Amino acid sequence: MKNSSTTFTDRFEEEMKRSGLSKATIADKIGVSKSTITRYADGSMGPNASSIAKLSLLFGCSADYLLGLTSKRNSSADPIMKESDVHYEADESIRKLLKLTDEELESLSRKQIEEIYAFIEFQVERSKKAAE
Repeated sequence: MKNSSTTFTDRFEEEMKRSGLSKATIADKIGVSKSTITRYADGSMGPNASSIAKLSLLFGCSADYLLGLTSKRNSSADPIMKESDVHYEADESIRKLLKLTDEELESLSRKQIEEIYAFIEFQVERSKKAAE
């Protein structure tokens, strides 16, 4: 049974409707699979910090708003960053991290870039556990 507080799932559904973007488009813009977006929407999976940041930029609202921590969406109804900038920023980070040429980066699919981020997150968590 759903409680009365606003959840990420509630806000995510609202923002998808408000934006008019399809699940596939949102997935492509933030570098995750469409099935991941479906899981966010049905509440069976929550986003990681990177995805929350990208979604807040894409929707033009604060991360706190998306997470249901505040009722104030943002001071502006317009996205902070254009949709196309979300991917560029992520791709540029991958290029610098892996010292890829522009051509090498362009040869990677969205899925491959998503897998690179997942691997990095896995390694960070692994390092944290090893340090404990």
